[in-house]
Amino acid sequence: GQVPPFYEFQFLHKSGEVRWIHQRNVLIKNDDGSPLALEGIATDITERKRAEQEVRKLNLELEQRIRDRTAQLEAANRELEAFAYSVSHDLRAPLRHVDGFLELLEKSMAAAFDERSRHYMANIFDATKRMGMLIDNLLSFSRMGRFETTEAQVDLGTLVQEVIREIDPEARGRTIHWRVADLPVVIGDRAMLRIVLVNLISNAVKFTRPREQAEIEIGCMPGPGAETTIFVRDNGVGFDMAYADKLFGVFQRLHRLDEFEGTGIGLASVRRIIHRHGGRTWAEGEVGGGATFYFTLPNPLEGV
Repeated sequence: GQVPPFYEFQFLHKSGEVRWIHQRNVLIKNDDGSPLALEGIATDITERKRAEQEVRKLNLELEQRIRDRTAQLEAANRELEAFAYSVSHDLRAPLRHVDGFLELLEKSMAAAFDERSRHYMANIFDATKRMGMLIDNLLSFSRMGRFETTEAQVDLGTLVQEVIREIDPEARGRTIHWRVADLPVVIGDRAMLRIVLVNLISNAVKFTRPREQAEIEIGCMPGPGAETTIFVRDNGVGFDMAYADKLFGVFQRLHRLDEFEGTGIGLASVRRIIHRHGGRTWAEGEVGGGATFYFTLPNPLEGV
């Protein structure tokens, strides 16, 4: 029969230890090609085998740890989402009561209110309105973790034009120069990607408010890999790059409420949606020099 060129085997050493041997065989032939002899070289590979076994063991332990940590993180996220939903939902009822009693108080005591009292009432109404917005946004954010995405082809160019038309009332009376590049068709959940674009484009409109002539650009940078980068750039107030990592956190704000309205949940929602699509988010900016917000989406497979 055929002689294998090499093989490995174990044997019991006289010391009582089981050792591994790598056997390499070379068949010596006569001039006529007939077998003459078999030359074998045996190498003790016990230490190598032990190292390989240790590496396999460590890899298995690491994989198990990753599975455990992933399960713990998913459970913690589910608990956090459930908590946020529960708290937000439970806050709605008392807030409605506050609004209702404020209206009754204003109607019944309007004649007795002086200028200072009316100012106080206006502040309370503003605070309850902001609280309502915060609860609504928190509810939306908590639901995103449980939302089942429906993947389909999404024409980003068409979607961007829809969003611009939707937020047009916010820009009325202002001079805004829009530059929208040819945007690709991607695979994703249209409703979720719409939320992403509404947040990013609305922010660009909001933070360019101090500019006499606002510049807002929406474009893409096809990457060499398996993803496409979309960006929204503006010439607004910008931000300090030292705080770039905080931008996408829940309730994170870099500007005072009396400067720019908002609840600090929009960009957190953007990041969550893009992550669920397998993409990334980041931002670049300069104080007084505008900002650019980026997100990536996986390129659709050919033929899809």
